Amino acid sequence: MRSDGSTLRLGTPSGGPDYRPIVAVPACNEEERLPALLRALAEQSWLVGTGRQLDVVIVLNNTDDRSRAAAEAAAAGTMLRLHLVECLFPAPFAHVGAARRLGMDLACTLSPDTGRTILLTTDADAVPAPDWIAANLAAIERGADLVGGLIIGDRREEALLGPAFAARARNYLLYAELCDRLACHVDPLAHDPWPRHRDHTGASLAVRASVYEAVAGLPAESFREDLAFVARVRRAGFKLRHDPAVRVEVSARTHGRAAGGMADTLAQWVAEAEAGRPHLVEAPQRVLARAIRRSLLRDAAHVEPEGLAAIAMRLGLKPAELHDDDGRVLPPHILVERHAPDEPDAPGTVPVLDAIAELRALIGEDEAREHAA
Repeated sequence: MRSDGSTLRLGTPSGGPDYRPIVAVPACNEEERLPALLRALAEQSWLVGTGRQLDVVIVLNNTDDRSRAAAEAAAAGTMLRLHLVECLFPAPFAHVGAARRLGMDLACTLSPDTGRTILLTTDADAVPAPDWIAANLAAIERGADLVGGLIIGDRREEALLGPAFAARARNYLLYAELCDRLACHVDPLAHDPWPRHRDHTGASLAVRASVYEAVAGLPAESFREDLAFVARVRRAGFKLRHDPAVRVEVSARTHGRAAGGMADTLAQWVAEAEAGRPHLVEAPQRVLARAIRRSLLRDAAHVEPEGLAAIAMRLGLKPAELHDDDGRVLPPHILVERHAPDEPDAPGTVPVLDAIAELRALIGEDEAREHAA
């Protein structure tokens, strides 16, 4: 048992597939952070449960510090089999997307059996929970093709950002949880049931190698390569699971390596808190509307032509937009990604505490309807 009372998972579940996990990490000048990551990987319960080595591919891109020496020292004497790749990307490609893509591609080459191989990726400033690998493998054995882990901020580092920041962080986490609960009520997914979370970022992703190859890998984009990859996997019809048992702690630094990443978001929160500006979030009615839209799009594949026309009208679409070029109704996963995708840049228009109250009311109304039915 862990200190929080939850079960610590060891290795491959009894009778399950003999998976081979391989971890890929992009890193740029991370000599201070890499040792903590590698210590966490060396202490994975999967290593204890299987007695096998863990392959870890680290792409040191455009790095001029002592990251290589730090990584080699941290991995020495452990069950980690380190694959360090040093590369100098030209300016247009010197970003985390290119490094993560290269790392995952190289990880794929380490195992010819893509059916058993599971690719995991995280960030250089992350510290995965002791059962991170085992929990990912368990989720995949239960049917997931791609697993997003729950991202938790380093509490010690967050405390240094001040009480106003801490309040914003707490409120946002509650808001995000309520948004997801509402979505679960309105647009339930059998492969991603409650309890779950909303994170599917590069700090914690696990994917079947066969799926990675089927979707032509991770897009080497300079911005949000992780979200683009998740969208690509979902659009291909594979199953994404947001398993709350998969946990990774990330740093609360406000000067990061990736433009538009977590560090930039935290820096913005700090600045807004210090300036006393209100914490605005996406309106609950927009969240609800997107969930309803997704539910209708999933229904489109199972209705008669008359019902399909009504769905198209309700969504503000032409019936042809629900069909492929041959006149067949598109699969639900394509319809959702095309007409109701995630909106990471949805405008913040409602104070977070007001949004929390409204979300609680909407969830309560939906639960009351379910009980009355």
